[in-house]
Amino acid sequence: MIMHQGQDRQEYTVTSDPEAVSRVRASLLRTLPMAAWAGVGGAAVIAAAMVLLLTALGPGASRLWALMFAWPVALLLYDARRRFTALRRLKRTWAVKDVSPVALRLSPEGLRCTIDAAPDPVVLPWSAIARVRVTGQGVSTVRVDLIPGVSAATPGVSGLDQPEARMRTHRTRKGRTRLRFVIYALREPLGDIDQALGHFSNGRVGVR
Repeated sequence: MIMHQGQDRQEYTVTSDPEAVSRVRASLLRTLPMAAWAGVGGAAVIAAAMVLLLTALGPGASRLWALMFAWPVALLLYDARRRFTALRRLKRTWAVKDVSPVALRLSPEGLRCTIDAAPDPVVLPWSAIARVRVTGQGVSTVRVDLIPGVSAATPGVSGLDQPEARMRTHRTRKGRTRLRFVIYALREPLGDIDQALGHFSNGRVGVR
């Protein structure tokens, strides 16, 4: 395990390939608008079918038919609006945020996580973390299980209230809050990362 010493503090950095991250960014900027517009198109098709059906049934058509078609149209339009909002935020973030080669930074204070889509990193003290798992080597998945009761308002925690972090946070079957995100083209061996997690957390954080 390689420790990096600087300004009287030890830390360990987990890095990714910036070129791989740039390619993922370009791919997402192509596919995300398509997914959003697909929702709009689906809503338009359903609305057109509803108009044709009601026209064919005549003035005596039951309102139930209209309701049956109306709710999927509303749902698709709501989802499309949500996707367009997320896309605009993503474009604003990437316009001012360079690709960072550092995916994780471990120090005696805690864990710093870089989520590429988020404007700011997520910072978690070791006292807020129950378990960390990093799996996979090409596209690696990071799972950070939080101590029960930990939230964005917990002292020492920052960045957890960002929309991009919230959408990557969910409850596990054991009732824990888990932050899950990916690292592209991980460069460090998984064994070294696990060793660093144990070292900086003084063995308090589970790694497997």
